[in-house]
Amino acid sequence: MKTQDMIDSLLTLGVQRGAVTCQELSDAFPAEIFSLEEVERFLRLLEEQGVKVVDSEKKLRSRKNHHTV
Repeated sequence: MKTQDMIDSLLTLGVQRGAVTCQELSDAFPAEIFSLEEVERFLRLLEEQGVKVVDSEKKLRSRKNHHTV
């Protein structure tokens, strides 16, 4: 998958779920390709869309269950 496609997919997924994981961000923004400024720009975009960043899949599932109750 192209990097831009991966980023677009991550944004779409984040908007749908309301959150993305740190690992998903790391996968989409490899340090050897992206600068810190580019990552920060994406994080601001997530924030503007109401998408949270969680540190684990477990917290993502917990967040999802909490919102469906």
